[in-house]
Amino acid sequence: MVQELTDSIIKSGDLNKNAVIFLHGYGANANDLIGIANIWIDSLPNTIFLSPNAPFQCDFAENAFQWFDLTSISPDSIGDGLEKAGPYLNNYIDKVSTTYKIEEKNIFFVGFSQGTMMALYHLCKRKKECAGLIGYSGLLYENKNFKSDIKSKFPIKLYHGKKDELINYTYSIEASDKLKSLGFEIDISLSEELGHGIDDKGIELGLNFIKKTFNV
Repeated sequence: MVQELTDSIIKSGDLNKNAVIFLHGYGANANDLIGIANIWIDSLPNTIFLSPNAPFQCDFAENAFQWFDLTSISPDSIGDGLEKAGPYLNNYIDKVSTTYKIEEKNIFFVGFSQGTMMALYHLCKRKKECAGLIGYSGLLYENKNFKSDIKSKFPIKLYHGKKDELINYTYSIEASDKLKSLGFEIDISLSEELGHGIDDKGIELGLNFIKKTFNV
């Protein structure tokens, strides 16, 4: 049995109509992205914001977690890591949907870096489509069965800094082109001066995208 992920939670109102799940990057934790919820909360009523720790601890710090190891960035290594982490993410999504009685069509995802990789690779393989995804500073990994494994499609917004020193912004352009060719509704924005991170513009674009998705 796959263990449950621990998480941080912020609620907007007493009615959990929608959910936003944050997926953090390598070496971070559940608290890394949840602060964005405090910026968005007044604009997204009746929404529960959740941010789980990734399933595996990093060796370099007690409170640092990873979805998969990044000592090697070869495609095979990333692919193996994504497959290993997949059951943890899927189990967590099922738990959120069941616990809070929220249908997957009302669950939106926000990924950063490694979290974006997880979201782009796994969410489309779930039978039920989610509300959408905004992926910051990530990339799309495709195994040989990626196209045939797609079971659901949903709106996607990608945002990437052109000065990203860890994951080149061209990966988001390539992901956008590929997903568009597969029939996804997708949009991409680039920031001229941003490195590997999320800036105010990205947070604003993310909120607008979620509001549009939830018809707020």
